[in-house]
Amino acid sequence: MERVRRMGTKWEQARGEAVTLWRLERAHDHLRCFIVEPPRGFWVGVERGADLIFSDTYADLDQALMRAEGLKSPLLVAGWTEPEGHRD
Repeated sequence: MERVRRMGTKWEQARGEAVTLWRLERAHDHLRCFIVEPPRGFWVGVERGADLIFSDTYADLDQALMRAEGLKSPLLVAGWTEPEGHRD
């Protein structure tokens, strides 16, 4: 979440491109949460391997970032961990 906020003007340059918000792993499995700013709103997606397992669009950046963090928290409790080098 802070990564997008820290990007500042780089976020403007990344418009339309996926920005990874967090990564989690467990055994031989991994998840990646990303955000994209299409023409209308902010798209948050979560991939498990090559599969898209969550997708939703939000009108507001803060709302999208809060949802991404809300998805991450229960996964951490369930035993998923952040890979070294990818912590915010």
